[in-house]
Amino acid sequence: MDKIQRGFKYFPFKTIALHPQTLDDSLQGIKIIQLSDLHLHPRVSLSYLQSLVAQINARCPDLVVFTGDVIECNASKLKKQLEIFKNIDALTYYVTGNHDIFYGTKKLQKILEENDILCLDNRRIHLKIRGQLLQLIGVSDRYSFLRGHKRALNELFSTIDKNVFTILLAHQPKDIEHIKDARVDIQLSGHTHGGQIFPFTYLVKMFQPYLSGLYKKNKTLLYVTNGLGYWGIGLRYKANSEIPVFTLS
Repeated sequence: MDKIQRGFKYFPFKTIALHPQTLDDSLQGIKIIQLSDLHLHPRVSLSYLQSLVAQINARCPDLVVFTGDVIECNASKLKKQLEIFKNIDALTYYVTGNHDIFYGTKKLQKILEENDILCLDNRRIHLKIRGQLLQLIGVSDRYSFLRGHKRALNELFSTIDKNVFTILLAHQPKDIEHIKDARVDIQLSGHTHGGQIFPFTYLVKMFQPYLSGLYKKNKTLLYVTNGLGYWGIGLRYKANSEIPVFTLS
């Protein structure tokens, strides 16, 4: 029998093996943890987030990524909550989601970057993990134009080095449609909550063709996580929260 999930008391780590067809042997075994759709508000306890970070560290990830909707109020009200993520023992990056855009990205970016979590909105970086080169690219949410932020995706994707394994962070899964001929081996997204409460799943799927789980489009693997938090009412039903732990193989 399916149970209703309520509130921030779960640590739903989910182990997932990803098998990109373009993976070089030297990258096998790299571990990535994805946090998405936390929708943090002042009532989320510090002890919960401290336990969350401790459990992330216990899994020894090489990379931790936040794929949007970090906050559900102005970030200035969440300074203590956000500061806890400084204790993640791995390279950590984030991109904004539509709720972050609504509540304001400047303060969020300031607090997160002060705590060693770097914004990848509309940026491409190279990084080395276990001595191996990776390319990480991020896009801001598609509604970022409402705050005057231009995405310029064609220009961004044209800068991708086709000789380097590439991971794209994009809050909304539909951004996979912008990849076209660019090399993106893996896209990590959230936004949908997997529908959050059945049977609203069917309504969400009308607008979000990539609802939950693993998809493949051309040479890109897309994973859409249900995310960890809640939008609106603080419960889930038949769309359990999750924290993906990916291993490349």
